Amino acid sequence: MNKTEKLDQLLKQVLASEVEPDEELNQKIINQFKETNKMNSIHRKRISIGVLVAVLMLIMSVTAYAATQLFSSKQIAEQLGDKVLAEVFESSDSIEVNETIASGDYNFTLHGIVSGAGLTELTNPGQSINPDRTYAVVSIARQDGSLMPKKSDPEYGKDSFFVSPLIKGQKPWQVNIASMNGGYSEIVLEGIMYRLIECDGMEIFADRGIYLAISSGSTFFSNDAFAYNESSGEVSPRTDYKGASLLFDLPLDKAKADPVKAEAYLQELLKEPSTDSSANSDVTDDDAEVEMLDRVEELKGKLPDGKVIPESVKEVTYDDEGRILYEYDGFKTAVSPEMIFEEGQTGGSDSVHFSVEDQTSRALQFSRDENGVITGRVIELN
Repeated sequence: MNKTEKLDQLLKQVLASEVEPDEELNQKIINQFKETNKMNSIHRKRISIGVLVAVLMLIMSVTAYAATQLFSSKQIAEQLGDKVLAEVFESSDSIEVNETIASGDYNFTLHGIVSGAGLTELTNPGQSINPDRTYAVVSIARQDGSLMPKKSDPEYGKDSFFVSPLIKGQKPWQVNIASMNGGYSEIVLEGIMYRLIECDGMEIFADRGIYLAISSGSTFFSNDAFAYNESSGEVSPRTDYKGASLLFDLPLDKAKADPVKAEAYLQELLKEPSTDSSANSDVTDDDAEVEMLDRVEELKGKLPDGKVIPESVKEVTYDDEGRILYEYDGFKTAVSPEMIFEEGQTGGSDSVHFSVEDQTSRALQFSRDENGVITGRVIELN
């Protein structure tokens, strides 16, 4: 057994115990860490920093050890290639939460959130940060200590999660990240999944109260995971749900609420569609989710037989933040290479953007060669 393995064994020994470690064991861990760190500091810089903090905090409490293993909101934004947002998460208007809730087989941590005014001063026309948006970072770790799968792992995506702000008093299946023009970026670091979510600004609803809801088993809101009280407008996790289901209360400043703007937003969001939708009145949210996932799988299955549009094949360019830029006939994207390729990965990307218009389906896919050159191409699927 090498020194690193001995150190890991000691750490596991401490964490497995409910008793606070004695001084002799603490000193033994610190001494072995110092000796091991001399050998590994260059190749494991990020891990070494985390372990160093963990060892020092171990003397104080076992609980503190786990928290030091997590990256900050700023670090996650940097890892995802968004330097501007990383700067925003360091601003005075950013709210650091760092609260952890255990549910199902996972530990969920809400790291931080920034919304509204906190984005204004750092925004200009050349940057991607929208002052009318809300951004938040959460992490997901398995309670048994096993690693969350990376994007290159065949198991990646089998653990699906719904992460969304919910407004107290609003039906959660109507008003959530999907209907509020939301989305997310995701990355796995050192076996922990981090998700950066964004949606339309939540600050205007601060006086109503806002949750951050998280559940496992689906990327959509599920009535099996959460209960909604029509009378009080409260949302609560269902105790009989087999997966994870939890709520964080978002500590937004109530003084920054805008009831008039909030009401106007909801009226626009919830207004009835102009076309007759009575024929689809029996379709449930779960039906819609299954139908959409089936459609995506169907489109993926057509990729090998699709026809590449020759004019669309071109090498990507890069912006000042290192994101790849590609544009062709309605497709326009700016994304960090780490979001579509694993480190060292070559060939076609697993991440594919689909476009469906009338009866025409197309897909945008990137590829990377051995020299690191990234090329985009649009494929006709019909």
